[in-house]
Amino acid sequence: MRRVVIGLARAVSKNLGFEEHLLEKALELKSGFDVMAMNLYPPNVKSKGFVGLPEHTDPGFIITLVQDVNGGLQILSHKGNWINTYIPYRAILIQLGDQLEVLLFKLLLLITLFLLTI
Repeated sequence: MRRVVIGLARAVSKNLGFEEHLLEKALELKSGFDVMAMNLYPPNVKSKGFVGLPEHTDPGFIITLVQDVNGGLQILSHKGNWINTYIPYRAILIQLGDQLEVLLFKLLLLITLFLLTI
């Protein structure tokens, strides 16, 4: 799994126009420190008996999701609407989490500050 994460970090770095190893180094992906959380979603008290979690974001760099046959994952659109997702049975959804968003914000802020000081 570590090779997959490092490969994804390199691809994301490169596709964003950064040096290929930037995210790998910034997130210290070769340090050997991994965190994994596994959730079995409990009944959501706000949704009157439906199973799930309330609105949240996902920490970390790479999030993998294996969904059961019931489904239920929704993503909030830029317009504020909840969109149902379809993940094929036995498929693994890989998404980028908050850690990448924070790191990219810092990098873009540094670039902006540099441009402002020229």
